[in-house]
Amino acid sequence: MISLTENIELMSREDARYANQVVLKKIIIETATPRLPMPLLTASGALENAFLVLVTLESECGLVGHSYLFSPNQSLLPSLVHAANAAFKEVEGHFCVPEQLTDHLLAKFRLFGGTGILTMAVASIDMAAWDMLGLAVGKPLYQILGGATQHIHCYESSGLGIGSEASVIGQAEHFVNLGNSRMKVRLGYETVNEEVHLITTLQGTLGNQVELMVDYNQGLSVEQAFARCQVLDDHGLIWIEEPISAELLESASKLTALTKTPIQLGENLWSLTEVQRSLDLNASNYLMPDVAKIGGATQWLRSAKLAAKAGVRVSSHLYPEISMHLLASIDNAHYLEYADWTKLQFSGHQAPSYNKVALGDASGVGLYG
Repeated sequence: MISLTENIELMSREDARYANQVVLKKIIIETATPRLPMPLLTASGALENAFLVLVTLESECGLVGHSYLFSPNQSLLPSLVHAANAAFKEVEGHFCVPEQLTDHLLAKFRLFGGTGILTMAVASIDMAAWDMLGLAVGKPLYQILGGATQHIHCYESSGLGIGSEASVIGQAEHFVNLGNSRMKVRLGYETVNEEVHLITTLQGTLGNQVELMVDYNQGLSVEQAFARCQVLDDHGLIWIEEPISAELLESASKLTALTKTPIQLGENLWSLTEVQRSLDLNASNYLMPDVAKIGGATQWLRSAKLAAKAGVRVSSHLYPEISMHLLASIDNAHYLEYADWTKLQFSGHQAPSYNKVALGDASGVGLYG
């Protein structure tokens, strides 16, 4: 198991002592529907809204830490809530040392096996614990983790779902008018010719400043992916994301070897074992772990370290509020995926400007400013 001890040691001794003074006392969990509707059509289905599980940890000394989980399916919210409560019961009364909490939970539930909702529950505890630690120390999370960069390169991912050419171009023009010319377009149209036409129309309409990456959301068969990715190769894309089912890492490796455009995956890797397997197979050119699906900030940072050893750059998937801190603390950072779905939910949410997001001075993650 890779240790994050070096991250804790980046704090001063005066700061580090707080981790072993703050004791977890209580968890409060609520569910919410973001105030900003986000209908988004992808190759694997439509997202009607970003349903949220809001987690608050309380300590014996009165400090609190916040995190949230995103669920594309409202019916699974009760299961996420129950799992988060069960996970907290195992660390109630423990000191707020996030990586120790996470390792304890992973060991405690090892016999349960598998990944999924339980992994996300562990993530909710881990992320809230990092937030609480930041509040205890009085520093933004990225500074606790040794980061100094205050502006993170990002791309717009708030929209650009599958739709009419006019609607996609209209959204893209809106992003450019706000100064954000790097963006991700969802693909999965009936033919690759439609996709090429959309890409070339966007590039022609928006001009040379636009930078595009595309996402198939696992919507292609292996055969379709080999055919379509080669057609897309000559269109200057930053990357092609998840063209096939995320579990088909061997096929992804072959696709990556034969495609000139970089392949991106990682949001559906659920453990460090899966991350390492993907890296060993050269399944993609880049890696983008999801901080909730991988098990929290601790596991995300460990994934980034594995990627660094393999010479792979790391981007984030959703959760921009905490992901910006994580990217600011690693040397192999690539892009922050920015989605505005929670901008009305959290007062500390930071919107991009000219393809960058600025980290604020709020302690911890800063969800609430």
